[in-house]
Amino acid sequence: MRRGFAWRAAIGVLALGLAVTGCTTSTADDPTSTVTSSGPSASVVDTSPVASSSPLPSPSPSVIEVPTPSASPSLNPEAQELADRAAIEAQWVKFWDVYENIVRTPREDRAAALDSVAVDPMKGKVLAAASNFDAEGLDYYGAVTERPYWVDSIAGDLAVMRDCQDQSQYGSVYVSSGEKRTVGIDRNSLQAGFIRGPDRIWRVQNVQYLENVPC
Repeated sequence: MRRGFAWRAAIGVLALGLAVTGCTTSTADDPTSTVTSSGPSASVVDTSPVASSSPLPSPSPSVIEVPTPSASPSLNPEAQELADRAAIEAQWVKFWDVYENIVRTPREDRAAALDSVAVDPMKGKVLAAASNFDAEGLDYYGAVTERPYWVDSIAGDLAVMRDCQDQSQYGSVYVSSGEKRTVGIDRNSLQAGFIRGPDRIWRVQNVQYLENVPC
């Protein structure tokens, strides 16, 4: 699902608060990208490589109350699986909408904006990254295209989804000069862990780059 320039403001995330020595890299600033810099990179997500297995996220985050869709007790297991997958994919798109605009969201409103789509550790990492982007004078350009797919079944209130995301038209840019800092690739292999809260809403808990899983 393609989205436009609204999400230049995202906080794509990665090597924040760093002095970058090169112009652009082959990956954009998303939950898994890296940037050539003069010091170690800070990522918004767990960027440690993940093999083809799909570890489930830990069922621990706190969530706030939000309107209640989801879970239909009358559905059979197969229908429930399909309904949950559709709800998760919709939340994934919403997460990126919030994520892409977080830098332009007033500081005092950022946590509330993330509450509907993310929990810790992801929520805290996105907030920290946004602050670093503020300090570095960075913004985002372009858009991503999500291509979600499934390998594992949903396990109760925990789920793992993958995305072969197109970031070739997305990256970060220095606001003052308009110089591009990074540019993405067209097939970025990601894995996202979700948890469903007491309000029955699915939220992103972590995102990882699948180094050895081409898509």
